[in-house]
Amino acid sequence: MKNGYLVQLHLHTSDTSRCGHDTGYDIAKACKEAGYHLIAITDHFFNANIGCDRDLPWEEKVEYLLRGYRSAKLAGDEIGLKVIFGWETFQLGRELLTYGLDEEFLLSHPDIDKVPYYDYIKTVTEAGGKIIHAHPYRQAPYIPDFKPDPLSVEAYEVYNAGNREEEWNEKALTEAKAHNLLCFAGSDAHSTAGVVNGAMLFMNPVENIHDIFREAKLGNSEIIRTIDK
Repeated sequence: MKNGYLVQLHLHTSDTSRCGHDTGYDIAKACKEAGYHLIAITDHFFNANIGCDRDLPWEEKVEYLLRGYRSAKLAGDEIGLKVIFGWETFQLGRELLTYGLDEEFLLSHPDIDKVPYYDYIKTVTEAGGKIIHAHPYRQAPYIPDFKPDPLSVEAYEVYNAGNREEEWNEKALTEAKAHNLLCFAGSDAHSTAGVVNGAMLFMNPVENIHDIFREAKLGNSEIIRTIDK
């Protein structure tokens, strides 16, 4: 592996995501063993495959969403791994990885999971958040037919290790390059086994999502399909 700072931007936990297989605590430990310097926990949002009852009061749903992140951060604090908070929202087929916002933002924006696509992006970005369009060309039974809108976001996940077809990654990369979007990778791991795939390597230290976007804009990043130690 080249020298640099490994980052993982797409992870799900069993603490929060219905489809998760391992806790945030265990995923964070596996990421540390794989050589990561920073990871983002991006569990499924209230309009996606979250594990809690969607009829819970908003404050209780926010608390549930944070469970995976808090579990991972507990481990991260113990073992020296930076853990940041995010989520993956579902917008009529478009799935958006959202970063840079916190519990306070969510508590002050009840039912933001029901906000239309473009209004959601506007609200998040005006609050200082960052968005990556996850696996823009993935096909699955739960995803309705839709057309990605590269003009609505500044970044695509052009390599998703969970994509069943490589063609979906290739189409995302082609479109991202055509529209000068930032290009990121993600493991989309739901268990410890998948965390070695879909990493980002940064030449300079990064401590938060704003550092990550800045360094990507400067060309100081590289997609790593599989961590080779």
